[in-house]
Amino acid sequence: MIAAIIIVVVAAAVATAAKTLVESTLGGLSYGSMLANVAAGAIVAVGGFAALNQLQIAPAIVNGLYYAVLAVVAGSAIVAIGGGGIQPMRQQWEKTMTKMQEQAPQVKQQAQQNPPSPDRLRRTVQERVGR
Repeated sequence: MIAAIIIVVVAAAVATAAKTLVESTLGGLSYGSMLANVAAGAIVAVGGFAALNQLQIAPAIVNGLYYAVLAVVAGSAIVAIGGGGIQPMRQQWEKTMTKMQEQAPQVKQQAQQNPPSPDRLRRTVQERVGR
């Protein structure tokens, strides 16, 4: 039980650090906050699966759900791209690449103005935790 608690605490801490890092470097962009939340959510979800697995709570169900989520993500991508979605995906990638190239100077400026530093990251985490 203690190991599962440690797993959850570490996953939450890593998720908070990842979210803070992504927000501080890409927060000024339109998708920065969303990307930070998705990264943190994914880290917490993997930590949750690991904690449940450690507690041996319905391991067959937990592992099955984990594999099902992975299969849904991979299967959706395969169907979307392979099932006639090649041309639309190409157009989306071209739009995305164009937008990335347009925003590259802004990303660089944002990263230079807010370089990730261990002290700033520690302060932000402590503020969020409430210390």
